[in-house]
Parts: sequence; structure tokens; C-alpha cells
Amino acid sequence: MPKLGQTVEVALIERWHKKEGDTIEKGDVLLEITTDKATLEVESFYSGTIRKALYQEGESVPVNSIIAFIGEPDEAIPEIPLPVTVEKKISAASQSLPAAKPARGPVSVPTAVTASPPRDGRIFISPRARKRCEELEIPFRCLSGSGPGGRIIEQDVLEYESKRSSLKVTPVAQKIAFQRSVDLLTLSGTGPNGKITKEDVEHAEPTSVPGGRTVKLTAMRRIIAERMVESKSTVPHFYLDMDVDMSQAIILRKDLNAQGRFKVSFNDFLMRACTLAFTKVPAMNVSWGGDALIYRDQVDIGLAVAVEDGLLVPVLRSLNRRSIDQIASGNAELIERSRTRRLTPDDYGNASMTISNLGMFGVERVFPIINPGESCILGVGRIAEKVVAMNGGIHIRNVMTLILAADHRVVDGAIAAEFLRAVKAAMETPADML
Repeated sequence: MPKLGQTVEVALIERWHKKEGDTIEKGDVLLEITTDKATLEVESFYSGTIRKALYQEGESVPVNSIIAFIGEPDEAIPEIPLPVTVEKKISAASQSLPAAKPARGPVSVPTAVTASPPRDGRIFISPRARKRCEELEIPFRCLSGSGPGGRIIEQDVLEYESKRSSLKVTPVAQKIAFQRSVDLLTLSGTGPNGKITKEDVEHAEPTSVPGGRTVKLTAMRRIIAERMVESKSTVPHFYLDMDVDMSQAIILRKDLNAQGRFKVSFNDFLMRACTLAFTKVPAMNVSWGGDALIYRDQVDIGLAVAVEDGLLVPVLRSLNRRSIDQIASGNAELIERSRTRRLTPDDYGNASMTISNLGMFGVERVFPIINPGESCILGVGRIAEKVVAMNGGIHIRNVMTLILAADHRVVDGAIAAEFLRAVKAAMETPADML
């Protein structure tokens, strides 16, 4: 099992692409695995025949463990005990085994630990099943998992859909049921001929998850906690804020999206504005190196993306060589891969800065925490109409508040202020960013 990332200690086998007896070439996809950050395809390092797979789909495996034997079709399989398994959820494993060495003779592997269904109220669902739930508008909290350890798999979603298709449900009722996690199979419709209506769903109780229990940390939650504590404990933060007039940006975004050539978001504008600001203030593109400051030639910016069980920060690379449409398409792809857990190790870490936008939740001001290794993080609030004194008159303008958290070890207030002012100027004259 490869170690894909410094913080990865265990990975879950999502799907074998090859089965025992199949031939495989070096570079062919052998299996899919899920880590705390992503679902990844693992290529074979060898050519030959799959002689033995030591783990089944749905099992979690410590990194560096032997997961399969590849050899000649008639080559003897080493006699080994049952392989090590860990509780079938990535969050429960925090111990890794020593690196396994290839061997022709018998291999000693510790005895198995039997997995048990989740008892802490969490719901485990495969990425494939989650994607199908979104496509079919099925709330996964209404499903019973038939996979290992109670994990919801794609077949569970399809069986639920088969039962739901026999019901008479209005399209609006189905959408609201998906949003509120209401199980349509438990409802009696009050509409014509027993059809389930919007009102039936709105008066129903959402499917609940058992509460009042201690929930073990997932690998993602543990890593977030460790890095945020590390940041607040070792990085001296200071904060600067500025209000940005977004009136022109709103108009330009509407015009660009109406043209249909590409879709642009405010996050895309912000990423482009920060890139231009780094160009004007290169002293801001720096990281702490212990006994030296490390200045970057390339602009790489992370975008905080909320996922169900935590937060991912995919990084868009080489922004100083990307146009606004390339930034927009790159961000859209990274966000989709984040939510479907398809990020690769190259998609996260080692960024110049991060953008954290909570404006869509109605938040006015965001005071973010710097990701270790970065010089700053930009907190983005909502766009709201505000009374502004401008050109000797009183006007109503669309205003957004930006709050920059900077690492005082690598930059001082004047440099950070100059950087934030450059971001503001770019956002208020968005046509110049095209």
C-alpha cells in the first residue's frame, strides 16, 4: 500500500481493477484507494499475473503493507497468515506498520483484527455511492449500508431508487426531501391519487443520526486539528481588513457568464487579483524556513472547499501563467475533485496562500487561520449593499469585506497592507484582470 502524502497512515481499498488470475502490465491501474483527502488510482509497479489479493474491497490497510502478490502464472504463493486489517473507517487507524520488503519466502503478517459496524453515529458511504445519491437526489442518511462495516455502497442507492420509483412524488417534493434528508418511503401522500407533495415533505421529520455520543476523530478532522493548533501556536498572526466595492465585478461576472464561453466565480476573480498582487508585492510570496526566508518564484493559491466531514484545500498551480478563464476552469475541476475525493497528492499543499470564502453563508467578516508554510490567508465575507460616501455624495454600493491574516515572522504590516491594497484595487477594476 503506497504512502500517498506525509499525513496518510491508512487507506481504504475502494475497488480492485484487477482480480486474482488477471494479467497486468507495469503502469496499469491495479486498484482504487481512499485516503483522508481523496480517492486515488494506484498503478502497478510490476508486470505479471495477480497471484493473490490479501485484502477485499472496503477494508482499510496501513500504508507500506503488502496488499497483493504479482508473479508468474505458476509461481508459488508464499504461505502467510491472514493479513492485518484495521477498523473499516479511515478515521480509526493511527498506527502504521513498518515498510514491507519484497520476499520470495514466507511473509510474517500479524493476525487479523475483526472489523465491526460503526457505533459512533457516523455514516460511511463510498465516493461512488455519494455521487449517485447526488445525481438521483437521494438523501444518504435514509439508506442502510450493506457494505463492510455498514458502509453505504452504490447498490444500496440503486435499491432505494427502485423502491422510490414506485411512488408518486412531485419534482419539488423530491428536491425538498433530498435537501432535508426526508425518507420518502415512510410518507403517505395527501395529493391526488396519494401523490406525495411539497407540503407532505415539509411536515415530515428529517432522518436523524443518533446523537449524544462520542465520535472518534476522522483522519481528516485530526489533521485539521493538528495543523490549526500548530499554526496558532507557532505562527504570530496579525490581521488587516479592507472593504472592496464589488459593483463592477458583479456586472463583469454577469456579462462573462452570459457570453457562455466560460463560467467565472468571485473566487476566480479573487485568485486572479491575489496573483496580480503577488506580482506587485513579491515580498509577500514567502514562507518561513526556520533559519531562512524562502521566496517563491511561482504563485500557487489554495481554495478552502467544505466537504461533508471536514475541509479540503486544493491548490491551483502556476497562477502567474494562467488567464482568468484558465483559473475558472482549473478551480471548477479542483472543486469537483475535492467533493468526489479525487484529488491527487500534487493537488494540495505547498501553496503561497489560501482563500477562505464564507460569504455564501451570509458571514460579514472571516478571521481565518494561516495554513502552516504559507505567508497569509484571505478571509472573504458576503457582498452586501451598503451606504457609501463617494465623490461628494451618498451612494448604495455592493461591498465585500476582506480580512488578511499574515505571518509576522516573514512579513511586516506595511508589506501585508500593500498586498491587500493591490488585491482591493484589482477587484474594483476587474476589467484590467482579463
